[in-house]
Amino acid sequence: MEIEARARSPKSKVQCPETVDSPKDVLVLGAGPAGLALGYELKQRGVSFLILERGAAAGHSWQQMPTGLKLVSPWKANRLPGAPPGELSPNAEIGAAEYALWLQSYARQHAFSIRAGQEVRSVTRAPDGLFHVQAGDREFTSRVLVNATGYFSNPFVPQIPGACDSAIAQRHTADYKNPQALRALLGKVNPLVVIIGKRLSAGQTMLELIDAGFKVAISHRGKLQFGAGPLGWWFFFRIHPWLETLKLRLRGEAARAIQVRMPGGRTRRLINSGMVQCFPEIARFEKQTVVFTNGARLQPDAVLYATGFRPALEHLATLSLELDQAGRPQLNDLGSVSTEGLFFLGLDQARNFQSRFIRGIRQDALRLAERLEQRLAVERGL
Repeated sequence: MEIEARARSPKSKVQCPETVDSPKDVLVLGAGPAGLALGYELKQRGVSFLILERGAAAGHSWQQMPTGLKLVSPWKANRLPGAPPGELSPNAEIGAAEYALWLQSYARQHAFSIRAGQEVRSVTRAPDGLFHVQAGDREFTSRVLVNATGYFSNPFVPQIPGACDSAIAQRHTADYKNPQALRALLGKVNPLVVIIGKRLSAGQTMLELIDAGFKVAISHRGKLQFGAGPLGWWFFFRIHPWLETLKLRLRGEAARAIQVRMPGGRTRRLINSGMVQCFPEIARFEKQTVVFTNGARLQPDAVLYATGFRPALEHLATLSLELDQAGRPQLNDLGSVSTEGLFFLGLDQARNFQSRFIRGIRQDALRLAERLEQRLAVERGL
């Protein structure tokens, strides 16, 4: 921002050049679980790398998540390589805020080279094969670029007619912190909120708002399906990482993830009793009203989109990546098929259905570190 201000100032004749860092072997974008796991594996192999993080510290995205959010898998599925054993029980359930602090501690423990506060603005690849990354007021260069920016910074909001002109407050769950903050925003004691979505985050947010005195309705497309109740979830929570491993061994890349549905138990009872009304998709917004596809109308105080996320790739737009229908880059063994030297970690189906989850990222980080070590050795003629 300082550079832009100087460039516009009438007293400024020349725009100050950006500081260019010395070239790195590997530049990693994002200091979340994917970037840190890869950092550990690269450090074990003596590969030079630097991690760029847009936030103030490692795990920034996890700090932005809803206050009450819990990880949907046990600690044994979320600990990163090289973490001290016995920190937590293998089946411990932890919250997003707690995990963010743990990621910061993990980064300090392993003394990773991280530049925080460096939001990437653009990436280009020069004819000599070097990547040039503009971040903050600096330019970084590297022989290999690994994108580990995940999904959370790119929430998906469906385009619904009239939404932009409606007076109804609208937020994605990525911007939702807790009921208290939402109540303060709306200025009402017991607001009516329509949640768009039918999976886990929609159900968790629904319960949280109901317990805080909100009135809640659900808008969804397709059939509403529920997962296990409290007892079934207690059991499934502990064994599903093992079930996924078994699926991969039996079916390989053809294996598909276990669907994470709206929680059963109390969530199901609230909906079946009619205390939480269900509606089909929203056909359009009007000034103070939402109109559903079945013709029903409602005047909510807010609409919350629990509609998921898309890969955060805007900073790579200049590379003209080949994307599939889900917005994912076309990959071959974690490498871009269209841009040589560009790799990805943390994307759905990067290698298999686990690749989007931390339990899969650990394996993908190991595989990628081995591949990069070999690649750099060949380039050096070793």
